[in-house]
Amino acid sequence: MKDYMVEHRFKTEEIRDKYFEMSASMTEDDIRANMKNDNASFQINWNNEKNDMVMYCWWKANSPEAIIETLGDMADMFENKIKEMPNIMNVSD
Repeated sequence: MKDYMVEHRFKTEEIRDKYFEMSASMTEDDIRANMKNDNASFQINWNNEKNDMVMYCWWKANSPEAIIETLGDMADMFENKIKEMPNIMNVSD
């Protein structure tokens, strides 16, 4: 699989609020079960909750289309800018 960074920009504030209300009741295991398959695997999400209209996600996927397919109906909540990022430098502690 390739590495992708995705900017998920909410289409409206109402959709953003609905997303965070929906995700508040989900465990990490719930998210893992729904966002990982043989073609795409959600890795990490960065967000500022209801204080911003954009989230950033790291995905491993076979293609950008595989990410959209894995998101399913949820993909329609966002404008999705998907960019392959083949070079990763990890200097974390």
